[in-house]
Amino acid sequence: MEKDKYLGLVIAFVLFIIGMEYLFSRSRGKRKFRFQNTISNLMMGAFDRIAGLFIVPLIYFYYDFLYVHLAIFDFAESKLVFIGAILISDFIWYFYHKAGHRINVFWGAHIVHHQSEDYNYSVALNLTPLQVILRILFWSLMPILGFTSEFVLGTHLFIGLYQFLLHTTLIPKLGIIEWVFVTPSHHRVHHGSNEEYLDKNYGGVLIIWDRMFGTFKEEEAEVVYGLTKDINSKDFLTSVFHYYFNLRFQMRQLATLKEKLQLLIKGPDWIPASGPLKQLPLYVNKGSSTYFSYSFVHKSYVVINTCVLFVVLGLFSYYFSKLSTIQIVLSCSWVFITLVVLGRLLEKNGCYYLKP
Repeated sequence: MEKDKYLGLVIAFVLFIIGMEYLFSRSRGKRKFRFQNTISNLMMGAFDRIAGLFIVPLIYFYYDFLYVHLAIFDFAESKLVFIGAILISDFIWYFYHKAGHRINVFWGAHIVHHQSEDYNYSVALNLTPLQVILRILFWSLMPILGFTSEFVLGTHLFIGLYQFLLHTTLIPKLGIIEWVFVTPSHHRVHHGSNEEYLDKNYGGVLIIWDRMFGTFKEEEAEVVYGLTKDINSKDFLTSVFHYYFNLRFQMRQLATLKEKLQLLIKGPDWIPASGPLKQLPLYVNKGSSTYFSYSFVHKSYVVINTCVLFVVLGLFSYYFSKLSTIQIVLSCSWVFITLVVLGRLLEKNGCYYLKP
């Protein structure tokens, strides 16, 4: 798609904001970035964006099919209609986001976004394309109502950019604004593993949905970020798939087909009648995950290759429509191999250094 070439500018803007937050935090003596967490977040962001180059056109054509063949109304494209589309999309976002937390098979795709024990703008990139299936299911309503594919995807972009700006500890509470809009304070609560903060503040742009449906929580106690149990790995492949491997591990502990199916559609806190289920050893008590120290050479190699990864991603998106099939396959293969190798380097696992 023609708009993909602007992804390079978006990448530059996002990395600039992350860099400014890092420098500002350091100048105030605040440790908001840890090496393993930050690199892991950036790797997941690269994976999500390169997958998006292939997935977004498919979503576009799917929405367009629904619009052409099933639209109940035909809304004219105007600024007022787009504002209305954002409001509807934000309403859908609330339920989409809640389903991502309360249904295990969906939580497996969303958990990646919550597993960082730090909270900064790099966390906003910590996403996987596995969430797309759930997103398509929920937003199918909008083209059926009569919104064009451009408008529906435009609302995704608007809410996504707004959500990015929420992932920081540097912006304090914002007074009266917090009655209507989701603020960084609200979203810090959402990322908290404190018992009182679990499953709160699902809103995308407007916090009024949480106030209406009883899931709102004010930021009061200091937020402990991450999951109730830490994931003792920052490996790329582990980050993407660990929860689904854990679900398979737990399904083997259940005797009946009914309970196996219940495990998929219940929430992560569900306990079957047969008793609590064991988890993979990967899940450790809060605060006990392993953080490595690295040599200057090791750390420099990881940083340089991460930077090169984003340069390649920007160039790949800009020239995407001009590349041959073999060039696309080779480029994507290099990106995927780089992500796997960087993940193993973060864990200090033995592997060959693959130079870009």
